[in-house]
Amino acid sequence: MVDAIVSPLLELLICFAVEVVKQQVKLVVGVKQEVKKLTSHLQAIQDVLNDAEQRQVKEEFVRLWLGRIKDISYDIEDVLDEWITNQGDADDNVVVLAPQKKKKECSYFLATCFGFKQVFIRHDIAIKIKEINEEVDDIATQKNMFKFVES
Repeated sequence: MVDAIVSPLLELLICFAVEVVKQQVKLVVGVKQEVKKLTSHLQAIQDVLNDAEQRQVKEEFVRLWLGRIKDISYDIEDVLDEWITNQGDADDNVVVLAPQKKKKECSYFLATCFGFKQVFIRHDIAIKIKEINEEVDDIATQKNMFKFVES
């Protein structure tokens, strides 16, 4: 009787766990696409900054919008620096591991550990980039509402 209740519950939990893992892997694999999306949004916002800077004198909402851009730009700079730094670390790990092929198993184990470390780092960065992209999406939507003139 207990088995009849526990078994379907375990199946459901396993399906849920597999789906969560798939989403997280997709996030890590798609981080480069998120960076491209972020870059695209920033370019669109940059195209209207001249008009926004002129209008902020008279329009409070535009001034607040520019403040959001300033705040998010610091976050973007931080996460892109982290991305670039860790891309270099990934290359360094490959170089470091190459001379350690004295024991095949040990080298493989170290490479695997470093590989997992990079996956975790990329996952953290991917989450930050995704959150920033959501904020920039909102800022870009507001940009359209203000009907700025592109320069």
